[in-house]
Amino acid sequence: MNAFLQETALLALDLLIRTIPMMVAGVFAAELILAFNATDRISRLSRPLTRFSNLHHECGISFMMAFISPKAANAMLAKYQRDGMITHREMVIAALMNSFPNVVMHWRYLLPVYIPLLGLTGLVYFAILVVVGIIKTGIVMVAGRRILPPPGEKEEEEKEEMNGAKQRPPWRDGVRSAIASSWGSLSHILAISVPTIIIVAVLITLGFFDIVADVMQGFGAWFPVPPAGFAIIAAQFGSFIAGASVASTLLAAGTLTPQEIVITLLVGNILTSVTRGIRFYGSSYAAIFGPRTGAEIQILSTGLRVAIMIVVVAVLAFLG
Repeated sequence: MNAFLQETALLALDLLIRTIPMMVAGVFAAELILAFNATDRISRLSRPLTRFSNLHHECGISFMMAFISPKAANAMLAKYQRDGMITHREMVIAALMNSFPNVVMHWRYLLPVYIPLLGLTGLVYFAILVVVGIIKTGIVMVAGRRILPPPGEKEEEEKEEMNGAKQRPPWRDGVRSAIASSWGSLSHILAISVPTIIIVAVLITLGFFDIVADVMQGFGAWFPVPPAGFAIIAAQFGSFIAGASVASTLLAAGTLTPQEIVITLLVGNILTSVTRGIRFYGSSYAAIFGPRTGAEIQILSTGLRVAIMIVVVAVLAFLG
């Protein structure tokens, strides 16, 4: 019992250390941007995306932040919605769009593994993941354009003019104002996030995600994966590095063709997305947006991505 409590406490501490600082940074960054009236300048780069999706330009600031830290970006969205700057639907659409920068920035972790181990095959696999992310973002943008009412050009222009007319405060005063304004949002977010992350740590220690992984591996038979490919999928449930290592061995031995390797990696990505999604839901979406809204965003995000990837796998299998 003591060993269980100790392991859970250490895991919870690790999750808290990796999650909470990013949430704090996101809320503080949002307040800092508002304090220095920099919303218009920062959101200009993403304005074509937000205008097409009928999102307020504050969502564009969050989108740009997602290239640095998705958790910080989503914490900004939660703060904007809590302050009445964006609606619940806008927050959901913007959170779904924020997943794309996260996919793109994964090159820092994926390419140094996949290219040395799999060469061109690894690069093709990563490119497909990026294309899936682009398609998903495009679908979300179209949904936003259909679902959300236009924010109103006049309203946006007036807001930009007001921001431009406001005089920027001295640096010290702006920072103090941002710190003071952050407490309200942070207290609300932390009251949800800390208990949620502790629950996730308990579930991991109890082996809940291992059970889910075993169940999901059984669904591999539904996909066009060669028998040797199941070793790759099993390794992917451990880590993407383990999956790439097994795939490299099978590719070098000629057991699987490059196309079969790509299809197998994609199927493994689909199956592991369930366990990844549950973990990420607990340590990110539920912690930031609350259990109900977090579940809504996670289900939509994972479901849409999985559906697109299933279509991609089907197309690759047909072409083969």
